[in-house]
Amino acid sequence: MTRTKTLLEQFRQNRDERPDEPAFLIAAGDRSVPITWREFAEDIEEIAWIVTHYAPGAVVGLLGENSYEWITAHAAGLFAGVTVVPLEVNLSAKEIVDRLAFTGATYLVHSALYVEKAREVERMLPGLVVGGFGSHKADELMAIARAALDMGDDSVFDLPARNEDETAMIVFTSGTTSKPRGAELTLHGIRTFAAFAEKAFHFQPGARSLMLLPLYHIFGLCTTYAMLAHGVSLGVCPDFRRIYDAVARFRANFLFLVPALADILANKISQHGPSAETVLGTPIDWILVGGAPLARRTYERLMALGIRPLGGYGLTETTSLYSLAPVDDPRPGSAGLCCQGFGGMEAKVSADGELLLRGPAVLKGYYKEPTRTADVLDADGWFKTGDIGRIDEDGYVWITGRASRTIILSSGKKVAPEELEEKLLSIPGIHEVVVSGDGATRELVAEVYAVVSEETVKRQIDALNRQLPVHKRINRVVARKDPFPRTASGKIQVRQTNAPASAPAPESLPPLPKPPTPQMPPIPPFKAAPRTWLFWLVLVVAAGVFAFNLASLFCPSLKGSLPASISGLVDGTEILLSIFALLVLFVALKGRNLMMVYKRRKRK
Repeated sequence: MTRTKTLLEQFRQNRDERPDEPAFLIAAGDRSVPITWREFAEDIEEIAWIVTHYAPGAVVGLLGENSYEWITAHAAGLFAGVTVVPLEVNLSAKEIVDRLAFTGATYLVHSALYVEKAREVERMLPGLVVGGFGSHKADELMAIARAALDMGDDSVFDLPARNEDETAMIVFTSGTTSKPRGAELTLHGIRTFAAFAEKAFHFQPGARSLMLLPLYHIFGLCTTYAMLAHGVSLGVCPDFRRIYDAVARFRANFLFLVPALADILANKISQHGPSAETVLGTPIDWILVGGAPLARRTYERLMALGIRPLGGYGLTETTSLYSLAPVDDPRPGSAGLCCQGFGGMEAKVSADGELLLRGPAVLKGYYKEPTRTADVLDADGWFKTGDIGRIDEDGYVWITGRASRTIILSSGKKVAPEELEEKLLSIPGIHEVVVSGDGATRELVAEVYAVVSEETVKRQIDALNRQLPVHKRINRVVARKDPFPRTASGKIQVRQTNAPASAPAPESLPPLPKPPTPQMPPIPPFKAAPRTWLFWLVLVVAAGVFAFNLASLFCPSLKGSLPASISGLVDGTEILLSIFALLVLFVALKGRNLMMVYKRRKRK
């Protein structure tokens, strides 16, 4: 059997065979600026040199929105031998501190958007070394690394590859139990997913897609590496709410999405025309939908628009791998073709119907949690997925239910009711609580039995919500007059509210419900970078002068009420100067991304 190339070897091959072809496309104003494979490889070389000289073998936290800088830092860290801890951007500073301290991280690298949160983490965790993408210090280190490499230092692409079976990442689960756990994952697991994805989807070098799904989640990370390894050019889309604009701008040929984004895209395309090709000028051949079931209405709308939806199934603990629908034979309603027999992977169904998996994509264990690890990994290395299903005679996976109470939202995020119930029970006056949810509408409901008033309960839950990530907030509170019924063993009887992990075949589905109103999380607040106060002061002054002069045209007495020395300063000609200032500031804002790209290229 032919050995699958490592990720490092595949990246080196892309650099050597297509150095001037785009690895990434960056939006800048109304243009798309390419970053070639040569440039991408050089940036990986420089960051890997910095890592090996300043932080060899360290544990490094990575915080930021989707960006070229994020994936470059991640790849360089993996290849250079450090352990990377991707951090969800919605975490509070305290939660980030807890995860960094738990994993023993001594470095935190962040984007400019989260500089304030990073500084707060730095204050709370003495000894942590914090650095930002594109900072002056980072630019200095990159210049030092480039000089050293040009003088003959070994490139990471020329050094022996790290052991692919050692822990390369600690990726925290989505909180499907009482607390998120850190899954120890390997480069071997990512490579296996990438190779299996190529077998299913037949990636072509030069094809285009988007780096859209959050990179701190395993599904987004693995699909990104799979596409890069096989030469796909990726449009960088840091804001998933602008998916339609990104697809149109970068002319994507295929996409990896969660159901909520697939629904948004179908809505947008339908508003502009009868098919994706008619509206966008290029067809979208297929969309792989993962993370949650795809609603029948979305499936049918995508098919009507000429887009073929495909299914897949995997978990954080399996490096997002279990099954993928081959583009040649997707079998609607299934979770795709099982990875059984591919790259050392083995899959089977237990006697009680639970899907099991063994092989290089399975986690090494939960970090520092041997008891929890033993709960999901048996002595023979079989991982218990917690999902109930079957594998048919052709190797396709059909998931029939969840083995736990986990609520799977249409955005792909998972919510553990037990985690929220524990927090709610800490509120004085609440004696019993059961949290349930609707994955399609992403509504979480807390049914509460309390000895305080309903108004007090709701006020306290509102306060708790402000401390929770958006997808874990309680949307509705139902007050009970009586305690919950209990089982013979004294446990509260809980209704099964979770949805199946894979949609049944379209022809067997019940009538369509009314489509829910999308509830996308709010845009994170803008964090002004240091020394930008002067920029905003000039903007405010210019706007004020403009408004005063405009008002003076309609009410000349305004100027008359001012002293002569001041009135002269706000004479009618100042309107033109104010407009000029506003235009300059507007152009500066629009050109910010372009200047960032120019700065990066100039540094080279």
